[in-house]
Amino acid sequence: MLRTLLKSITRREWLFILAVSVFVILLTTAPYVYGWLVAPADYHYTGLHSLTPGDIHVYYSYLEQVRQGHWLFSDLYTTEPQSYPMLNIFWLLLGLIAKIFCLSNILAFQLARILLIPVLVFVLYFISAYFFRTKTWRTISFIFLVFASGWGAVASPFLEGNVYQKGWYNWPLDLWAPESNTLLTLLQSPHLILSTIFIIIALFLFFLSLEHRQLKYSLAAGLFCLVLFTFHPFHIPTLLAIMAGYLFYQFIKNKKISFAYLKHFLLVCLLSSPAVIYYLWLSYYDDLTRFRTLQNICLTPSLWVTLISFGPLFLGAIYALYNLIRRRAWTNQTVFLTIWLVIQLAFIYSPLPWQRRMLQGWQIPMTLLAVSGLNYLYVYLRRVLSPANFDFYIRNKYLAVIVFITLLCPSQIFNFVREFSIFTDPQYIEQLYISPDRFAGYQWLKDHLVVTDKVLCDILNGNLIPGQTGQRVFVGHGVETLFFESKSAFTFWFFKTNDHDDLKQRFLRENHLDYLFFSGTEDAIGDFIPADKNYLRSVFRSGQTVIYQVDLP
Repeated sequence: MLRTLLKSITRREWLFILAVSVFVILLTTAPYVYGWLVAPADYHYTGLHSLTPGDIHVYYSYLEQVRQGHWLFSDLYTTEPQSYPMLNIFWLLLGLIAKIFCLSNILAFQLARILLIPVLVFVLYFISAYFFRTKTWRTISFIFLVFASGWGAVASPFLEGNVYQKGWYNWPLDLWAPESNTLLTLLQSPHLILSTIFIIIALFLFFLSLEHRQLKYSLAAGLFCLVLFTFHPFHIPTLLAIMAGYLFYQFIKNKKISFAYLKHFLLVCLLSSPAVIYYLWLSYYDDLTRFRTLQNICLTPSLWVTLISFGPLFLGAIYALYNLIRRRAWTNQTVFLTIWLVIQLAFIYSPLPWQRRMLQGWQIPMTLLAVSGLNYLYVYLRRVLSPANFDFYIRNKYLAVIVFITLLCPSQIFNFVREFSIFTDPQYIEQLYISPDRFAGYQWLKDHLVVTDKVLCDILNGNLIPGQTGQRVFVGHGVETLFFESKSAFTFWFFKTNDHDDLKQRFLRENHLDYLFFSGTEDAIGDFIPADKNYLRSVFRSGQTVIYQVDLP
């Protein structure tokens, strides 16, 4: 069946897929290239952009650890003892490639992102070809899947200020959450792209296994789930619940619990169980994993904000469901998409602390249903409009492009304008670029520290140092740093004043801190003068950046 579907894609369609892939690569790579080109003289571009900048150097820290010879990952953003280093297949393989080919962390990250873009683009076209057999509608579905977003940019001027409060950011998702739509995913990170690919393929293959009752599909779905769960375990509950939901529907439809269906779900669970068991074991026995899970608070915005974030796609899906119910036109395909849509919505607002992360992939069933709704609207308008009006308003390709950009792309336009403008905003310069002095300090840390050493610095440098050097810091990331709030407060207290030396020596001793990184950002916090302290010994200096070794009596 898959081979037949693949053969149905014409040469012209393949060229179209290629053209879209090249366009998306150029579009999503342009902000990074621009950021590198406009870097201040002698400054080093960090590879960051406007979306979730705090996470990128966590991924760099994984790559750096592999480049330094480690196959299991430690959390370099916290100083607590770590009994069980973590295995992550994706970052391990990418790190090994970077090491073998002598690629920098930034270059390896970007090359992986670029190479995975055509894969996801093809997968999106392939599922469009499955759900829409006519070339016109599969093309429309494909364009919607790649480029469509919500109405966040239109609504944002009328919303209250975007304030981040303990994991809750009540702001339109299509303006900041890379999981919310395909184009932001393609812009952000290779692991998000690959996990989206695996989510789609795993669910699609499971659906086919029940449709055709062939174990080869459920076997492949289980293997895709296994690999996905090893590097992106957030979707263990969502994928298994969606599969179970559709299986339960089949039981109800056939009025019996059929092992012919059940065996496919059990096979997926069996094959993916090593990754599930591994993370359950870590959550139970590893304090680091348990506390990071509790700290990983990524709450979904209010429901009305989420609906704005998907705007026309959600409305289109609702219109499709209305027509399916009214016409009693349900098929297994539309039932599966509806179950996927509803169950994932339930998880997005479930009690799990990482609920917002489970947005990933939700756009897929919503968009496919929305295009079905558009098809219903097309048929209706063809019936009620005169042939002349129908040809002008509906079959007019140029007008269709204008309407698509106006209704479904305003947030994407806003996002890419912001992508370029952020590099000229002075408040982001220290985060986007590393000054020569700080970079020299990072290099010294990389060359002279051992794996047991720990560095005290401000949060900005704390976020960058692990990814640049592979060294451990006291505080640097809201999730990766255990007890982030209290450690941030202690760091601020340490650099704020130049007194309480007895308490500060005790603080350094109790937290086993070996080095202090002091640059312009630490100096800007307050009045602390490390050169005056007899328990700090200068070991490196470059301009404003000085590194001190802790030398407690």
